[in-house]
Amino acid sequence: MMAKLRQARDGGSWHVRISLAQTGRWLWNLGRLADGLQAPDIPGVEAEPFMHDLESGFGALHAVKPSAILSKTPAFWARPSMPLGSHEARWPERP
Repeated sequence: MMAKLRQARDGGSWHVRISLAQTGRWLWNLGRLADGLQAPDIPGVEAEPFMHDLESGFGALHAVKPSAILSKTPAFWARPSMPLGSHEARWPERP
C-alpha cells in the first residue's frame, strides 16, 4: 500500500517484496468481529451491481465480483470456497 501511495504521489515504479503466507497469518491474527461479515449500508453507495451469488462449502455466498473484466481470459473460480479441512491436502488434477 505504501508503494501505491508513493506511486500516486511521486509517480514511477516501486519494487515490493511480500510474503503471501505472512500476509495470511497477519490477517488471521487480526481476529474476528461479531457479525463481521455483515456489511453496513453506506449512504449514497450502491454496492449491488458489484456483487454476485455463488455456492460454497459454507452455503450460498453473496460476494464481490472480480474487479477485472477481461475479454480473452475472464475471471472465474474452478472450485468453490470450502471450510478448512474439507479436503485432503493435494494438488487438484487437471481436467
